[in-house]
Amino acid sequence: MKCLFVLLAVFLFSCEESQQTSLASLLETSPIIIKEDGPALFQYWELAQDRRLWEAELGNFPALEAYKDSLIMALGDSLLRQLLQRELHQAAPPSSSPDSLDNYHLIHEGHVGKIQAITYLEAEILNYQLSRFPLFSHPTEFHGFILQNDSLGRIRIYFGASDQGWPPKATPLVEHMEGIIDEGWRLSHHLHNHYESAENNYLGIMAPSLADAHYFKVLHARFEVEEARITNGFCTLLLSGEELNLLNSH
Repeated sequence: MKCLFVLLAVFLFSCEESQQTSLASLLETSPIIIKEDGPALFQYWELAQDRRLWEAELGNFPALEAYKDSLIMALGDSLLRQLLQRELHQAAPPSSSPDSLDNYHLIHEGHVGKIQAITYLEAEILNYQLSRFPLFSHPTEFHGFILQNDSLGRIRIYFGASDQGWPPKATPLVEHMEGIIDEGWRLSHHLHNHYESAENNYLGIMAPSLADAHYFKVLHARFEVEEARITNGFCTLLLSGEELNLLNSH
């Protein structure tokens, strides 16, 4: 009986310990480099699937926190809160036809999409790029392709970015993904970030541009991407694959 209690105590301790295992940090995980071209970088990480990657309880992201602190210093806490409320707001759909509205109105009048707090994985990817180029002083955007293999219990994060205000063409990533997409991997998400100029108060809007929407549609036609996401470091827009064709695009 004493032995049984000891085994039970060990089991409970190991369960508690596994629940407290910290999630992987991309800055501390060696990526697989696909191609480097000056400041343009194309690579991927492979991690274990973990539901906590998609939760909004964030960890330690120094570069992202520095960006948020810079916004508070530049805008003031009150204005920043107003801007965030604007981007988070989605009213009930009006009676007017969605076809007559641009993408911002489609989203913020409740026709398509969902806006929520940034998740751990999104913050990890954004923090990685911000560690390369601070978003406040040197704004850039990245490509993030997230593939999952349920039979292996693995997730791959394909990442492409440079030192420019827009992401480089993702051809090296796409070609690499095409080599594994029929091996049990599926493209579950495409993620990229938005920012604005100082004149527009910095905070990225939660709506795809015409070019964004066009690219999302291409990914859906080519890879059946399940969801497209855009984050500004505070909140993230989610667009399901079925909603992408409702967007205005080039």
